[in-house]
Amino acid sequence: MQKLLQDRLQARIDNIRDDIACIERLTRSHNDGRDYDRQELYGRWLSGLDDRKVVMFLLAACEAAHNHTRIRRQLREARLLRQEIIKAARELSRQIRTLESLDVGMPKELVSTRALLRIANPSHPDDVDAWETLRPQILGDEPDSIVKVCDELDSSAEVRSAWDSAPDLADLLEAAAMAAENYITAPLHSRQKGEKTDAIRVFAGILTRIFKFDLTDRIKHAMAVAATIAINRPDIVVTYDNVRKALDGRQPRPGKVAPEK
Repeated sequence: MQKLLQDRLQARIDNIRDDIACIERLTRSHNDGRDYDRQELYGRWLSGLDDRKVVMFLLAACEAAHNHTRIRRQLREARLLRQEIIKAARELSRQIRTLESLDVGMPKELVSTRALLRIANPSHPDDVDAWETLRPQILGDEPDSIVKVCDELDSSAEVRSAWDSAPDLADLLEAAAMAAENYITAPLHSRQKGEKTDAIRVFAGILTRIFKFDLTDRIKHAMAVAATIAINRPDIVVTYDNVRKALDGRQPRPGKVAPEK
């Protein structure tokens, strides 16, 4: 629990540092060849906006730059984990079946789901008391109790009988592998096109839904310049035409990326 909290705090610190670096790129000279773009951003496209609106715009640009890269990274990691889960679940299921076939004895918990649940405990402390209270009823370990988990099974004996026909651990692992196979994450498109489109839509969503901007042509031009500077990648240049095409006919949602056509 403490490590989870530390990881979340560190992630928050990293996000703040990224935001500061992004704002500095958008507002200060960095010898990155973008000084003309910065001058045009403030002198032309954002002129006429009050300071508060400019700050909102810059915050949206930085959030979009971070958010779209995080989404792509998580999608990539999800694909890798999906394959690992399928492989590990099927391999463990196979090993359990092989051990069972040797007929030399094996832990009951590797065969019986009910036996496994009897020794398993929730990982979250808040769930422990509830599970300990309900587990005897769910598993049919209270001979005289009336089981409440299913109307048709109104005695512990019937519950125990039902557990005898329940899928065993190897079956559950196979089911987990099948579920992972059916889990299809959102498609990753070509890196440059996908990152541009993702960033633009997240940017627009934050501007319109959170900060109540109207996406005028002037703001779209400003978005193109700001997104290029905020993303800070030499291989990615966002143009006004990119912005216009990414938003054509779409209603962006903040923090979410619409799927590619």
